[in-house]
Amino acid sequence: MVVKAGVDYYRWGKVKPNYLLKAFMFCLLLSFVALLNPEYARAQVPSSGASDQGRAAQYFLGDRDQVLMPVNVWGFVNKPGQYMVPYETDLISLLSYAGGPREEARIKSIKLVRGVKAINGQKNQPEVIEIDVKKYLKSGQSDIIPTLKPGDTVVVNSTTYYFINRFFDFALRIATIAQVIVLVDFYSRQKK
Repeated sequence: MVVKAGVDYYRWGKVKPNYLLKAFMFCLLLSFVALLNPEYARAQVPSSGASDQGRAAQYFLGDRDQVLMPVNVWGFVNKPGQYMVPYETDLISLLSYAGGPREEARIKSIKLVRGVKAINGQKNQPEVIEIDVKKYLKSGQSDIIPTLKPGDTVVVNSTTYYFINRFFDFALRIATIAQVIVLVDFYSRQKK
């Protein structure tokens, strides 16, 4: 302790060591309470791999204490990404969670890729299922829409019109650049 002009200074300024200990214990208590919070468990991302062997199963609970599973949505939806959805979620519900298909989405052939699962130490080939959501929307036949399983990946491709539109957009930009080059060359020859 150093004394300057009647003020007690400690190594960390004017704070007395017992207050530092109390602050440390309070932070430790808050960390422990955060670990017990169910919101913390929901925010964790599941890991899968060889390092998980011998560990207990991990379950993720939703706000209504329902078991959640990770599924992926790629492609032409408004919010692609990984979602934690309840078991027994179907493809239509997942597309709704993802903000629905974009205007350029080809909903006539959405692909569902079932993950590779190891059975007896051997890996199976992934299963690819093609779903015609357009047919479901016209007929309402619920047997067309599959129920998702943990680790499924849904791929929503674009229509051919989208690729043609992108091609002509690119060609228009190239033509504009070429036109500017020709005009610059033309006017530079006129000045000579």
